[in-house]
Amino acid sequence: MPKVSESYKEKKRQLIMENALILFGEKGYELTTIDDIGLKSGISKGMVYTYFKSKEDLYITSMQQRTNHTFSKLQERFKKFSSADEKIVELLRVYREAVTTTEGWTNIIRVDLEFWINSSRYDHLRNIMKEHFKNQMLHFLIQIIQEGQKNGEFKREVETETFASLFWAMLDGICLHYAVIDKEYDYRGNFLLAEKMILQYLK
Repeated sequence: MPKVSESYKEKKRQLIMENALILFGEKGYELTTIDDIGLKSGISKGMVYTYFKSKEDLYITSMQQRTNHTFSKLQERFKKFSSADEKIVELLRVYREAVTTTEGWTNIIRVDLEFWINSSRYDHLRNIMKEHFKNQMLHFLIQIIQEGQKNGEFKREVETETFASLFWAMLDGICLHYAVIDKEYDYRGNFLLAEKMILQYLK
């Protein structure tokens, strides 16, 4: 049997994650099976398990990869900004424009929020999601807020962790409403108002 290259394995791994995300959005995480994912990816159930230990492992790997990609892209964009204020605005702009720049954005919202809720039922998943939230989501934003406080842009009395938690809760709420209400919901308008409120509070 010819040896499969690492490049081929990575492409197949990415294909599986992309197809799984589509199915999770269409059918729901709970109702989607490994058989479904294999069928959509054109491979057997056993082959899916060659790349991922479980459906949970598949989702968590995809989530972490998407988060790392988004934050890496933001860090690159941040290089052209000299203030924390501008970084907050850019962060919000990326999420505000995701509805048109990210394929399947509504699906991604559905999947992430469903898994977030689902994880609350299982201790091992809850711990994974708590670590993800604390070490990636909160940490990323806290660094920006602390930079702004150090530079004198933001008030020193702002409690960084509490604010960062509320920031992501606000974004999750906007995304949740958009996923349910769809085009009738003023997604961009809510993000623009959130930006004004956030900057007013920080300053």
